[in-house]
Amino acid sequence: MGLYDRDYGRGGMRSPWDRVENPRSMTITLIIINVAVFFADMIFSDRETGFSLASWLAVSSESLTQPWKIWQVLTYGFVHDDQNIRHILFNMFGLFIFGRIVEQRIGAAEFLRFYLCAIIVGGFAAAISGLAFGDAPTIGASGAVVAVTILFACYFPNTEILLMFVLPVKAWVLAVLYVGFDLFGALGLAGDSNTAFQVHLSGAAFGLLYFFRGWNLGFLADGLGGMNQMSDKIRSRSRRMKLKLHDPDRKLAQEAREADRILDKIHRNGEDSLTAAERRTLERYSARQRKKRQQAE
Repeated sequence: MGLYDRDYGRGGMRSPWDRVENPRSMTITLIIINVAVFFADMIFSDRETGFSLASWLAVSSESLTQPWKIWQVLTYGFVHDDQNIRHILFNMFGLFIFGRIVEQRIGAAEFLRFYLCAIIVGGFAAAISGLAFGDAPTIGASGAVVAVTILFACYFPNTEILLMFVLPVKAWVLAVLYVGFDLFGALGLAGDSNTAFQVHLSGAAFGLLYFFRGWNLGFLADGLGGMNQMSDKIRSRSRRMKLKLHDPDRKLAQEAREADRILDKIHRNGEDSLTAAERRTLERYSARQRKKRQQAE
C-alpha cells in the first residue's frame, strides 16, 4: 500500500492552507512549465524576422564567452524544438514516469534542486563542448531527464520497465542501455545526429555521483533562509487555525501538530526518512480520524 493510499494521505477539496502545507507534485509543475514555454515559443517566434524564443534561451559556447549570457546554462533546459513535437513528448513522458517516484523518495524541494542542478551541469557540458569542437545552440530537458532516470535506476534497480512499451527490462538494464547508447553517439558512431550526447552523459554522471556520494543539495537553500522562515510561519499559523477549529482538546491538538510535522517531513525528505515512532504516530492519528468520521456518520 502506497503512502497516499493511506487514510492520513487522503483528503477532500484542497483549501488554501492545504496548498501551503501539501504542495502539488514538483514533477507536474516542471512539466507544466516546459509545456507553457513550448507553446510560448510557437506563439511568439517569428520565422520571417528570424526571432525565436528557443534561440534566445538556448545554451552555446557564447554562454561562456559572453558572461552576460550565463543564464542560458539553465534556460535551455526548459525549451524544446517547436518543429518536432516528439522532442518535448519524449522528455516530458520520461520526466512524468520517473520523476514522480524519485520526488517521493527524496522530497519535492530536493527533487527540484537535483533537477535544476542537472540542467546546469548539462548546460556547462554543452557550452564547453561547443568551445572545444564548435557548436550549434542546444535546447531540451533531456540531460536532466536522463539524470532523473539514472537516479531512479539507482534507487529501484530491479523495478521492471517496459522498453518501447513492449519488452520488460530491469531499471538498471535501462540505465546501462541509456549510457551505452550515449557513449556510442558521443564517439561519433551514431551517424549524423542532432542529439546532444554530451549533455545526456553529463546528466547520467551527475545522477550517479548524487547517489553514490550520498549528496544532499539542501545547502543550496541556505540563501533562501528568509523565505523558508516565512513559509514556516505560514504553516504554523495554518496548524493553529486548524487546531482551534477542530481540536480543542490539548492532547488531540498535540497529536495533530505532530502528525502535521511528520507529513511535512515526508514532503521534504520522502517517506523513507521516517522513524518507526513517527510511523506509529501517523497510524494512530489515522485510526483516530477514521473513528471520528465513522461516529459522525
